[in-house]
Amino acid sequence: MKKNNKWLFLALSLAIACGGGSGSEEGEGSEGSEEPEGPRGAGGEVVSEEAQNHWREGLQLFNQYEEAGTWNEANCSRVNGAFEEANDAQDDSFSEAIYMMGMVAERCGDTGAARRHYNNSLQIAERGRRGQQGTPPPNSPLCKARVAVGLMDLQSGNRTAARQAFDRSIRDDPRCTSGYTNVAIMQREDGQIDEALSNLRRALAVESDYLPAFNQMALLHYGRGAAGNRSALDLAEVVCRQAQLIDGEYAPIYNTWGLVKMEKGDVIEALRYFERAAALDADMFEAQMNFGQVTQSFRGYQDARRSFARAVELQPENYDAHIGLGAALRGLTQYAEAQAEYERAIAIDGNRPEAYFNLGVLYQDYLRGTSMEETIGNLNRANGYYDQFVGKARGNAAYTEASENVTRTCQPLSERALERARRRGRRVSQYRNNCRPGRKQVIQETIAALREAEQMQREAEQMQREAEAMQREAEAQQQAGAEGGQ
Repeated sequence: MKKNNKWLFLALSLAIACGGGSGSEEGEGSEGSEEPEGPRGAGGEVVSEEAQNHWREGLQLFNQYEEAGTWNEANCSRVNGAFEEANDAQDDSFSEAIYMMGMVAERCGDTGAARRHYNNSLQIAERGRRGQQGTPPPNSPLCKARVAVGLMDLQSGNRTAARQAFDRSIRDDPRCTSGYTNVAIMQREDGQIDEALSNLRRALAVESDYLPAFNQMALLHYGRGAAGNRSALDLAEVVCRQAQLIDGEYAPIYNTWGLVKMEKGDVIEALRYFERAAALDADMFEAQMNFGQVTQSFRGYQDARRSFARAVELQPENYDAHIGLGAALRGLTQYAEAQAEYERAIAIDGNRPEAYFNLGVLYQDYLRGTSMEETIGNLNRANGYYDQFVGKARGNAAYTEASENVTRTCQPLSERALERARRRGRRVSQYRNNCRPGRKQVIQETIAALREAEQMQREAEQMQREAEAMQREAEAQQQAGAEGGQ
């Protein structure tokens, strides 16, 4: 199972920006439990009425397109224009508006512009902080923009720079809940469990209903439980329940709860939670993947196909999503489509072994062929895919058992031993020590049996032809004898 998406991508909801409530979706950048009445300038001052009007227009459009998933070139330009006008009306010092221009750029695929806007927002916010006393105002760009830069560093593979950005977001703004939470994620991955838990508690001390921190705390306890501390699974469920009471429609917590249920062996409940997460947020990749994998294990191929297809839509370059969709399509006897998904996975990452194994299974178990030669050709193709699988999996302990199930060679029992077992009324394997032959041996023996059957068929046909010829000769002799006797 894939864990829930761990990094907290920032999105500013209309309620937060206008001073109402706190974030309820993982990914919202709500920091601080007390919100200002409206957007603030770099020095904490209330911005002009004209700037606020453009700001509200931009937020309304942003949330509209975000909820509908209708980001396109025209909508990107429209939202960005509103925030540009807000910034212009504030003499190019509206750090919140510049931060939102970075958000728009990210949504619209321009990561270079996004980073420039985030850094510009930080520079303006930093100048404003030097001109005032005390801590930054709640939801300061010093938090949001710094975390956004850190997330972009993570996406580009620069883990060190990301950690530095998250650490600085906390130093600059002690109320930066998303900063604490992302630091905690990195600490958990590095095995610093106690430090991670402390930072999650700091996030919740700043904002007691910050749901992303609850979710990460539940995942932390889930990880401890999966590592052997079974009582931690109960703690994870307690945290999930607390988050549910705060907001019963917070999708990520149901996905995490499903992982906990799976670890406890309660697959039916896990399926229910994964389904709930996917229903609340159809764009949650992890929930779609988890729901698809569980339904597929119950042979619910139609449901699995829908979930994996959605996962592929969300992340077209995700290897595992294509493998899952291929397996679901195979279960629905859509073999050509399944093959295409496995081949797409190989195109994404030709060094991973799973797709080769699945292609081997497809050609061995499902694509029988309309003739003996076609069937043997498919079996030979399966054998070739298994060779590639074994080569790619070599040295990886995760695939040891699967590799053995492909390559295992069993020695047959002698005819004498088999006959002795039959006389005693015992059912035994035809192989020594009840060995189960690997897939490659099964292919070899199947091809040999098909060739033997083909040879036997040819011999039978030859014998039939010879018998028919003898019959015709006998009939001709009989006919000749009859005519000579007349």
